[in-house]
Amino acid sequence: MTCDVRLLADSELGRATPGIIEVYRATFTVPPWDETEEDVQWFSERLSEHARRARFRCAVAGEDDDGRVVGFAYGYDVEPGEWWYDVAWRALGRASVLRWLSDSFELVELAVMPYARGNGIGGRLHDTLLARLSCQTAVLTTLDGDTPAKLFYRRRGWDTLVTGFIYPGSDRFCILMGLDLKLHFQRGGR
Repeated sequence: MTCDVRLLADSELGRATPGIIEVYRATFTVPPWDETEEDVQWFSERLSEHARRARFRCAVAGEDDDGRVVGFAYGYDVEPGEWWYDVAWRALGRASVLRWLSDSFELVELAVMPYARGNGIGGRLHDTLLARLSCQTAVLTTLDGDTPAKLFYRRRGWDTLVTGFIYPGSDRFCILMGLDLKLHFQRGGR
């Protein structure tokens, strides 16, 4: 399967949102994520809120033969005082905060339709989203364990910064990962 991967202009997000939500549903309502329809609705609201943040970026994998979005990735600059920054700050500790959060981009979500996986779309979304950022580092969280997501990020050069990370109000173990963007793209972005 071939499809175009590109960054969306701010004006295009509204039109792409229904397709992004469908990719999210197909990806995260199955194991190991097991999210509910309520979680999908919460994601929809969160996407709209996140789109208003400083330097929000969203990449989409073009449309399949039926005109649907087959993948997406989005994120934004990490800012002190935001909920995620404060939670990550406590998990990382002062020395690591300076290295990983002082000039960083958070990769919030990356997902590809199950039927389209294995075609390099996730890697292209990842690199398109992170290319030409002015930030020094990127950070993300994903489930801990031998999940496809964790293995994907490791193959793309991400380092594990914290294991056993639990979001407030959750009981699922996550890992916090970081990527030195300058080194990543000097090595060819893989």
